[in-house]
Parts: sequence; C-alpha cells; structure tokens
Amino acid sequence: MRFIALLFLIVPMAEAAEPAPSFVDLRTVMRLAGANNDEIQLARAKHDEAVAESKQAWQRFWPALSIGAGYRGHEGRLQDILGNVYNVNKQSYNVGTGVVIDWSPGDIYYSALAAKQRALAAQHLAEKARIDIVTQSVERYYDLLATEAMLTIIADDLVITEDYGKQLEGAVTAGTAFRADLLRVKSQVSRAKLAIRQGQEQRDLAMAKLAEILRLTPDATLRPAKSDLVPVKMMAGKGVASMISQAQQKRPEVQAASAIHSSMDAEKDRARVAPLIPTVQAGYTAGGLGGGPNVGNRWGNFGSQQDYYLGLGWKIGPGGLFDTQRQKLADAREESAALQTSQVKAAIGREVVEAATRVQSANDQIKINDEAVDAAEEMTKLAKERQASQVGVVLEYLLAREELTRARQSRVLAVTEYNKAQHALKRAVGQ
Repeated sequence: MRFIALLFLIVPMAEAAEPAPSFVDLRTVMRLAGANNDEIQLARAKHDEAVAESKQAWQRFWPALSIGAGYRGHEGRLQDILGNVYNVNKQSYNVGTGVVIDWSPGDIYYSALAAKQRALAAQHLAEKARIDIVTQSVERYYDLLATEAMLTIIADDLVITEDYGKQLEGAVTAGTAFRADLLRVKSQVSRAKLAIRQGQEQRDLAMAKLAEILRLTPDATLRPAKSDLVPVKMMAGKGVASMISQAQQKRPEVQAASAIHSSMDAEKDRARVAPLIPTVQAGYTAGGLGGGPNVGNRWGNFGSQQDYYLGLGWKIGPGGLFDTQRQKLADAREESAALQTSQVKAAIGREVVEAATRVQSANDQIKINDEAVDAAEEMTKLAKERQASQVGVVLEYLLAREELTRARQSRVLAVTEYNKAQHALKRAVGQ
C-alpha cells in the first residue's frame, strides 16, 4: 500500500517536472534564426575582418611620424676622412621629431581597391549565410508543423474508430454483429495508437532539429503556434526566365563573386600598372644636437638642426618592372574569378528552375489530393450508411476510413512541400 501511495505521488511530480511547451510561429522562427546562429556570426566576423584590412590598406598612404631622443659617446682611436688616425674622446645627444614617407602609390592604391572589393564580397557572403540559415529554419519549422498535422489526423481517426468500436461492441453483445468484426476494429485502434506513438517520435525529432538550428537548448519543447497547415503563395505570376534574370542580379552569391572578380582585376592592374608609378621616399627631421669633446663632462653646445630628403625610384625585377610571372599569375587569377562567377550564375539558374518545378509539382499534388480526400470522405460516408443498414461489412468501413486517413496525410505532405518550395524559390530568386 505504501508503494502504491508513493507511486501516485511520484507520477504527478514527474509530469509536473516536464517543461511547458513554447509555441512558435513562422515569423518567430525566422527572427530567432537570424539572431543566435553562430554560423551567421562567423560570417559577420569575417566581414568585419575584411573591412578592417581594407581600412588598413588605405591607411598606408599616411606618413609615419617619429619622436625620440638619443645619446652617443666615443673614446679611443678614430680615423678622419683624410686617413689620419688619432685619439678622440667625444659625445653627442639629440632630441627631435621626424616625418618619414615611403610610398609606392601604385601598389598601395590597387591593393587598397582589391581589399575594398574583398570586404564587399565578405559582406555579401555574410548575407548569404543569414539567408541560408533562415531558409533551413523555415524548412525545419514546416517539418514540425507537418508532424503535428499528421498527429491530429491520426488522433481524429483514433477517436472515430474507438467510438465505432464501442457501438460495434454493443451490437456484438446484442447478437447483431460478429465478434470478428469487433476484433478488426480493435486491431485498427491498436494500429492507430502505434502510428500516434511513431508520429510523436517524429515530432520530437523535428523539434530537436529546429531547436538546434535556432541555437536553443536541446531539450526545448517547441510546438507550432497554429495547428493548421495551408498553402502559402509567395512567387505567383512570374515566369522562370524573369526569375532567373532577377536571381542573377540580386543573389548575394553573384554579388560576392562579382566583387571577388573585381578584386582580382585590381590585382591584375597592380601587377601591370603599379610598377610604372615611381616609389616616393621623403623625410624631414627637426630637433636639436649638442655635445663636443668629452672633457670635463660638458653638455653644452646645443643647437637646432634640420634634415631633408626626397627621392624617386623604380623597382626592377620581382615585384617591379618586367616581372612577367607576376603578371601571368594575376591574369590566371582574374580568369579563374571570371569562370567562378559564370559557374555561380549557372548554379543559381538551376536552383531557380528546380524550385519552380517543385512549386508547380506540389501545387498539382495538392489539387490531386483534394480530389482524393473528397472521394475518400464520400466513400467513408457511404460505407457507414451501408453498415448502418446491415448491407455492408465492417471491413469495408475500416478500409474506407484508412483510405481517408492516407489521403489527408498525403495532402499534408503536399502542402508542406509546396510551402517549403515557395520559400526555396523566394531564396533562389534573391528576395
């Protein structure tokens, strides 16, 4: 008795320990997908890194400023410019500032242009990562929604079958029905319960996948805010050719590939044009110099001084003029970038065609399933009427109910695929 009483206490506590479900809709899923996913954050971090590199490249145009002080002393033999060697003890100290310029204007300019284009490409790739994650989240949400709709269909069928079994049990007791028919109904009830348990498993798996991509806790209990599943039209009234043209202009992958191509084009100019522009070297220092013979540790004789320097130069050889291998390497990279851009555009065209095909196919399947559901409902109604008039058999009614359940489930899958295809087409077009 104590064990039974303890069991009655433990069971409610276990049920109470289960977390309450969190209801999410499509808008919430899309917002969460773009907020917490670390893949998006990684892409944004790479974009920030590329922007910093671009700014650093342009900062190379600024001259370097130095400030400091120094001391120098000498004791012992020293040779003058005439060749005489004698003993000298001397010291000097200086304080001042200096501006040093070591410019390669062509190299700096074209490398900064290339870095700017790489930063732009990283920005587009970050947007692509965000869109991909949002699209995957939407698909997993629809998978969860489909499992809930499937469970609802099976649960409705179970309730009707159980009620029918109770009616048939009374008829068996009264002697107006066969016990074999009652056993068929009970077998059908067991199959429905098994299907519900399998559906719950599929729902929990879909829930875990959605929680993963939303970066929620793995044990989060998610439920769709709406149990209905209706077709959502988003890309109606557009031809495939116009959608392909739009996609090849707006997709972030194309824009990223174009930016990479532009950066390689800047590198090509850097290899050909930059060596023709001379390197500028200039310097200016101002300060004071003091010292003299190291006699009596004197520190006087301090006065101002200034130094100037300006020069132009060209580099010949590797990295400069007549570096043909560098030019060939830049040409090859620019050609490779152009080919990659063409490949991206071709892949995007294929994605648009595939998504449009999926949308059209799913739409046709919805219409076919609607016809099948109507026919199955009428067939179930007639079987029920025949059973009530003792004309038909129980098996006929059960088969009709099973056909109706399959038709409703098939429609759920068609609507799910249609909605997922609509979002895939929207992503493929670049909206």
